[in-house]
Amino acid sequence: MRALLIVDMQRDFVETGGALSFSDSSAIVEPILALTKEFIEHGDVVFTTQDWHDKSDEEFTLWPEHCLKESEGARLIRPLEEMLSSYKNHYTIHKKHYSAFHGTSFDKLLKMMRIDEVHVCGVVTHICVLFTVEELRNRHIKVKVYKSAVASPDRDLHDCALRLMKEVLGAEVIG
Repeated sequence: MRALLIVDMQRDFVETGGALSFSDSSAIVEPILALTKEFIEHGDVVFTTQDWHDKSDEEFTLWPEHCLKESEGARLIRPLEEMLSSYKNHYTIHKKHYSAFHGTSFDKLLKMMRIDEVHVCGVVTHICVLFTVEELRNRHIKVKVYKSAVASPDRDLHDCALRLMKEVLGAEVIG
């Protein structure tokens, strides 16, 4: 069974004025909405991850404060939030680390639903997308990453991450 995984499409990363927003992130909104619509129309599972930090999170020694749990900045971007608000096959993974697996129930959900193929999009290509794809591939789950639907503020790291996902992890990079 296949699923769509939308990584960290949150207001603090994507919307203008967000704590860690960057210009390239807005370019992937439409491709992600189109993918989401396709998966909903087929009745497929859609997972969204959300960075979900406590005020005292150790990650804030590396990055500015962002995506505080329950905050406006931690919410999904508006069009995605609206699209998924009543979809019964949508599951949210709140995470405190780069990988969607670390300290979450994501692994159990994938096993329970017998997901064997995950289509991946979102931000940031060389951080949360990459480390989640690595974990998916470590579990021998087929992965498709949509080049037009992932973004990073650093073009070199973005390109490197796409190469790593394809050449080292064996993910299919589409587009």
